[in-house]
Amino acid sequence: MDIFRCVLAAVIAYLLGSISFAYIVTKMATGKDIRTIGSGSAGTTNTARAVGKPLAALVMALDILKGFVSAEIGVWLAAETGGLLAFAFVIIGHTFPCWLRFHGGKGVACGAGSLLALSPQVFGIALAGFVLLVAVTGYVSVGSICACLLVIISALALPEPMLFRIFFLLMAATVLFLHRANIKRLLNGTESKTFHKK
Repeated sequence: MDIFRCVLAAVIAYLLGSISFAYIVTKMATGKDIRTIGSGSAGTTNTARAVGKPLAALVMALDILKGFVSAEIGVWLAAETGGLLAFAFVIIGHTFPCWLRFHGGKGVACGAGSLLALSPQVFGIALAGFVLLVAVTGYVSVGSICACLLVIISALALPEPMLFRIFFLLMAATVLFLHRANIKRLLNGTESKTFHKK
């Protein structure tokens, strides 16, 4: 029964993660597939380029919500193990959605939602770093990369359970890997700013 509950938590999280709000909002607003616009990523930053910042903020909020709900369902079904599996699989679903031919976003917002449900303290540290770096640099990608690094540092520094530490490290490392193209563009000076300071 415990194994069944864990599998169920993972499946539900994957299916929730596969709901691409960036795709849905952009399609409704413009009739276009967001994967053919800008960077091709079905995420918040590319949504801002496609349909503007207000709708991008809505997409971010919905992605955070689906991550939070996934983790809460996982905990309800199979305690901490279910929550951690949901954390992993909502990011996998967001990044590789089955109904969009496995071409989605990078999992930052939905991962943040799951992190909020499982460890509000680590979430708060990562969020502070994200907001600060975006405000200073204007690059959402820099904020996302910084947030992932802070998750790794916080998971090691704070008294989190060992299983939590392992999962947080793996998820942060995965999201960093998905940002490898952004990191390359930042190093080359070709990354596009999302927010321009006046």
